[in-house]
Amino acid sequence: MTGGRPGVLPWLYYAFGGTIPKHAQWVLHDLTCRTWLLRHALHSFIQCSPGFLLLLLPGSFPFLFYLPAIVVIGGVWVAMMFARDARNHRLYKHGFIPDLVLARNKR
Repeated sequence: MTGGRPGVLPWLYYAFGGTIPKHAQWVLHDLTCRTWLLRHALHSFIQCSPGFLLLLLPGSFPFLFYLPAIVVIGGVWVAMMFARDARNHRLYKHGFIPDLVLARNKR
């Protein structure tokens, strides 16, 4: 793979929706491998993880438990509903044609 696996900061940038052209072949692997859906779930969880900062708010236990849970679980749920669209968008942003790349992997 050209560019290899990205480091922590480029990966975080990618997880939050950024493009990392230097690691385009890794991105292609990330979005077309057998475990792409699990990887997408991890990216979504990382995007929603700032919701845990809500634990720092003052309040009762149910409030402190349910508010971050709703934010994180809801965010990941919605991201998983649109996982295929997000994958196609990321492929396109990195210079790949989703229909061609995904059709090649079905063979």
